[in-house]
Amino acid sequence: MEYGGMLLTYCAKGQFKRDLRSVGFTVEGLPGPPGKREITRATKSFC
Repeated sequence: MEYGGMLLTYCAKGQFKRDLRSVGFTVEGLPGPPGKREITRATKSFC
């Protein structure tokens, strides 16, 4: 994925978010659509 690329997923598991951070993503938890509590948005960091 190129820098600035974005990944959206319904997976909100803590280990998944930690793994994304460890490989250079900025991770945010966002409110999900009806029926889902949360979605995860990860952006590939420039640094």
